Amino acid sequence: MIDEVTAGAKVKLREKISDSVPVGSIAMVLYIDDLDNVFIEWVSNGRLTSFSKKNFKSLFEMAG
Repeated sequence: MIDEVTAGAKVKLREKISDSVPVGSIAMVLYIDDLDNVFIEWVSNGRLTSFSKKNFKSLFEMAG
């Protein structure tokens, strides 16, 4: 679980969110909006995805 979220951080998916995104996938945090939505870009395919900050913190960990 992530305690703090910052733009530019590389993160790794800890839990399954869909069949098209395997656990362990790496993403970069692009930005966090005023409503605490976290926007990420998947390193593997460049797709953009957003999560609420609460969901993001429970689904991701910092990538090593």
